[in-house]
Amino acid sequence: MPAEYLPLLIYFLVCVFIAGAALILPHYLGPYRPNKAKSEVVESGKLVYDDARRRVPVQYYMIAMLFILFDIEVLFFYPWAVLFWDLKWYGLIQIGIFAFLLIESYLYIRKKGALEWE
Repeated sequence: MPAEYLPLLIYFLVCVFIAGAALILPHYLGPYRPNKAKSEVVESGKLVYDDARRRVPVQYYMIAMLFILFDIEVLFFYPWAVLFWDLKWYGLIQIGIFAFLLIESYLYIRKKGALEWE
């Protein structure tokens, strides 16, 4: 039985080797040319001008939470698509209800103005 896992072990070792090489080799093979522009603090491609502890609008968090919520909900479509022919009408009705609630939730959020910046 352990011999059956040998290909999996070899695959794992090859993946670890490739990941390690991809992380370590650029450090030794890449050029090192420091300058003033490279050593400045940059966040999201913009230079920092203010204090990092400033208040962030609530809409920022609302958009982040809604993205996570809808992203996870859309993941439920994949198992349904895999079992589409086995579920028949029951699965179609269930995913129809799910999609309706998903679209209705999105329209409710748009109506309430949670996605708009003030």
